[in-house]
Amino acid sequence: MAAFPLQLGTFDHYTLIVEDAATVAAFHEKVLGFKPARVQLVNAGTAPRGGHDMLNHVLWLPGSTERVVVITEGLTDDSIFSRYLREFGAGVHHVAFSVDDIESALQCLRDGGIETTSQEILRDPITGLRQIFVSREHCGYFMELIERSEQTSAGVFVEDNMAALANTMQRYLPPEPATSRDDPQVRIAVPLSRVKAYLLDPTELPHWTGHRMIRAHKGGFVEARMHGDVSVEVTDHGDHIRYTWRLGSAEKTIRLQVAPTAEGSVVSVDLAHVPSDQRVGLQQIIGLELRVLAATLEEQRSRISESDWQRLTVYHLEIHQRTGL
Repeated sequence: MAAFPLQLGTFDHYTLIVEDAATVAAFHEKVLGFKPARVQLVNAGTAPRGGHDMLNHVLWLPGSTERVVVITEGLTDDSIFSRYLREFGAGVHHVAFSVDDIESALQCLRDGGIETTSQEILRDPITGLRQIFVSREHCGYFMELIERSEQTSAGVFVEDNMAALANTMQRYLPPEPATSRDDPQVRIAVPLSRVKAYLLDPTELPHWTGHRMIRAHKGGFVEARMHGDVSVEVTDHGDHIRYTWRLGSAEKTIRLQVAPTAEGSVVSVDLAHVPSDQRVGLQQIIGLELRVLAATLEEQRSRISESDWQRLTVYHLEIHQRTGL
């Protein structure tokens, strides 16, 4: 049985989604006495690389240095924030409360049949910040549980977590047209035979993906992770190469489509089977991996920026710490 009531900590922040964040922020400051903390830009997946589709004005509540309001505006027509505004109108999107142990809090909710917008807690592997949304149907808005760390003091938010949290509300919005899905693809100036040979070798995965701890084991291959080894199988299916990870009875598969071109080869990944709340994040990271693949095979790894290498390292850490596939 669930141990209700849930032991919430202090109020942490609330977020508004509005049409014009700057104007709303100015009203809060000049009329209501809020104090500016920072302006933060985020790309949650609908802006080009290096761009942003989310603008946040973070303001301290009057007389406080521990609690904030985040005033959010979508910067692209198809951003999740613009879509949410069109569907529900402007206003409070979520209210966040701190918890000392988010895993225990989540288990309490699950025991009581309370749903969340994602199956797993969203965790930033660098700062340790952990967050999850309680589904809006339970209290009329999204409630967030947030467990802060020493690296994420009051009023501080992490871009990747903000983007990932936002994308967990996809199921509340009308489906996007099929034509809006943009699967990752890269052209490589290398013959298809060489590309396929490289892709079929699991030991090459650490050189171009976030899967960096691959080793041979009992005639096959495994990926070492914090909570135990995961088996890895790579198979050739002619026009595509299939990567399969297995842990117990669970299985996850990624298919890389491969085809020749006049200049070499093209590699793409079909994400049609991926739930919409996970697709944007995967598009971004797989797109990066494919760019690293092309740079590696074309022997031009120097064209991958230091920030992209760091992002791939962060993804590796997230994979390594997963409790499941």
